[in-house]
This record gives sequence, C-alpha cells and structure tokens, in this order.
Amino acid sequence: MSSRMSKAAKPSTARPAGKAEGMARGLWHVAMGALALMPVGMAIAHRSSPVFLGLAAVSALLAVMIEGGLPDFLGEARARLATPFGMTGAAFLAWCFVSIGWSEYPGISLHAFGEFWLSVLFAFMLAVILPERMSRRAFWLLALSCAIAAIMMMVELGTGMALRRALGVRPDIFIFNRPMLTLMVLLPVLAAFLLRQDRLGRACAVGLAVLVAVAVARSESGAAFVGLWAVIAVFAASCLAPRLVALAAAIAFVAVIALAPFLGTIGDTLIPDAVHERLADDHSRDRIDIWLSFGDAIGQDPVLGGGFGISPLMDRTAVADRVAPQHRTLLGVGHPHNAAIQIWAELGIVGAVLTLMIILQTLRTIARQKRLVAAASLALMAGTTAVALVGHGAWQGWWAASVGAAIVWLLAARAGLQTQVETTR
Repeated sequence: MSSRMSKAAKPSTARPAGKAEGMARGLWHVAMGALALMPVGMAIAHRSSPVFLGLAAVSALLAVMIEGGLPDFLGEARARLATPFGMTGAAFLAWCFVSIGWSEYPGISLHAFGEFWLSVLFAFMLAVILPERMSRRAFWLLALSCAIAAIMMMVELGTGMALRRALGVRPDIFIFNRPMLTLMVLLPVLAAFLLRQDRLGRACAVGLAVLVAVAVARSESGAAFVGLWAVIAVFAASCLAPRLVALAAAIAFVAVIALAPFLGTIGDTLIPDAVHERLADDHSRDRIDIWLSFGDAIGQDPVLGGGFGISPLMDRTAVADRVAPQHRTLLGVGHPHNAAIQIWAELGIVGAVLTLMIILQTLRTIARQKRLVAAASLALMAGTTAVALVGHGAWQGWWAASVGAAIVWLLAARAGLQTQVETTR
C-alpha cells in the first residue's frame, strides 16, 4: 500500500449538512463497528468474516459518497494500483482470471475466484478509505471483541459445546479453528496499538496475548498454535531488529516458493519415521504424502498449472492420469495443505513468480516503517505464512477476509502512529 495519506479517508472539505452529515457519521461507525465485532461474529458463525468485511466496506463507501469524496477515493485507488506493488497485484489477479480459461472445471475455478477476490476487493476498498478515519475507540472495541470471542470459545470447549448442543447448533469442536486463526492474525495488530498506550494499554496487550494463547492451546487448531508461536517469536525479534528480520524473511520466502514443488521429496528424505510417529496427531506423514502427490502434479504442468481453484478436483483432471499411480489417490484430498504448492499446482511458475514479487515488495515496504508497526507487520506475515504452509486451502474467502481485516487495522495503527509523531513535533 502507498505510504501517502489517503485523500478519500480524510474528511471532505465540503461537509454534508443536516441529515446527510448524520447519516455519513453513522455509516462510519457501522464500518468501524463491523470490523471490530468480526472476532465475536466468527466465534458464533465460523465463516462470517467476509460478511463483516463486506458490511464495513459498503458502509465506508456509502459514507464517502454522501460526503462527496467519491472522486478522491477513485483517484487514490487508481494511484495505489499504479504503484509497483499495485501493478504486480493486478498482474496476479489477471493471471488468476486468465488461468480459468484452461481449467478443466471452470465452474469450480470461477467460484473460487469470486470467493477469494471479493474479500480482497473489500479489503482494498477499506485500506484506501478507512485507516485515517479509524478511532481509538474502535481499537479498544476490537480488543474487547477479541477477548469476548476467546472467552466464549473457551467456555464452549470447557463445557463440551453444551450451549450449541442445547440450541441444536453444530457442536463440532473444529468449527472454532477459523475464529482462533482470526484472533491470531489480529493479535499483532492490537499489540501495535496497545503497546504505545499508557500502562493500562500495555497491561491489556499482555493480558490479551495470554488469553488468546490459552484459547488457541485449548482448541484443536494445530495451525493456529503454530501460527501464534510464529507471531510471538517474530514480533519479539522484530522489535529488536526489524530490518534484519525482514531480510531473513525475504530469503526464507525465496527458498519456500522456489522449493515448493520439491517439498514433499525434501520432507520425505529429511524427516525420520520417529518424528512422524511423535507427530501422528498432527498428520505430518499424511502432509508429506499429499505434498508428494501435488509435487508430481506440478511436474506434469509446471508453467501454466491446472487453473485457479482446481485443487479440489485435481484427481479428476488429465494431469492426474499422468502422475505416478501411488500419488493419484491423495490428489483428491481437496487441496495440498500448503499455499505455495497450491499456487504452483494451479498457476504454475508464472503465478509463483508473481506471488514472490508481491511478498518481496511487501517486505521492502515493511522494512521502512516505524519499529512497532514493522514488528506487527512482520509478525502478521509470519503467522499467516506458518498457517498457509501447513493449513487450509489458499483461496478460502473467510481467510482472505480475516487477513484483509488485520491489514486494514494495521494500516490504521500506522496512520495513528504517524499522527501521534506529527503532533509531538
């Protein structure tokens, strides 16, 4: 994102009067409230983050229109898309769309495309409009929402999902995995805000981190557990040396993307059976076998890939007929449980290179930020990457919405820090 202050996010110089002004003010409150209440919403309905993100985006856009700021918003959006980061992102979007043309199941590909990119669109709109508008009260509401969501889920887990059973609602414990991951990605953002407050704010940051950690530890989400530790470790390291951490991250990302087609073979060679036996509950052996299967599929079409979102039906494609017989069955697991492998399998080397370009440009921008914001940004990247490399499918709308919301909050925290610095000069 551009480091300049968003014109569309500033109050318009030509203020609306009367009812229009009150309506605009109410819509800004709805936008901030929807983003802040997302954690509680996810704890109740575990795929609802796109609804909250979409409500926030539509409300903010309507407020801008009422205030007469639509031309400024469109100009700012165009300006951000004209940056190297924006152009690379647009190229990735275009490649995802074009790849549907050679997908053997274009309906599945179109559905995945819409689910993922709609959440990205909502997040982009909010990133342009909202950061300069975000209030301190909204951040405190988000902190309270995260705490309530964590407590709600711990109570449910501690009582064997008694409330959901009484209400006749789905009582499966794993439905809390998604809201746990949402808490994980929001934690470094809140840390960036709370740690620069007074003593109470810093105490709240520590308390919230402990609460989220306990909730994640009690859940069934191994991905959230791994991601949370990555968040904590990278946040601490980045507070000391953010540029060094950013450099190390760049090297790691290059290695991960470049080696993705071979991760199954590497893991199969380097990880002994004894380790797999100790990690049986986390299905480490299963993941290696899945990576071997999708790695074989990548080798059959490494340039173009099978088409965006094709992974759920990869076992039914022509590529599956060309892979080794022992690798065909696990092509039907839904996705490779590794975003880098999924990008290679669906979008080929072109998609992989564009993804790496986006990541490296992001890291370059992060390295120039204030220390606390850089630490939160790197921690957010670490957590999402840890999850993406062992967890769910890459294009799920709820995940894009949760991460997108965290980025919007992070931009708001950065804007608040910049304002704080300017007022103290």
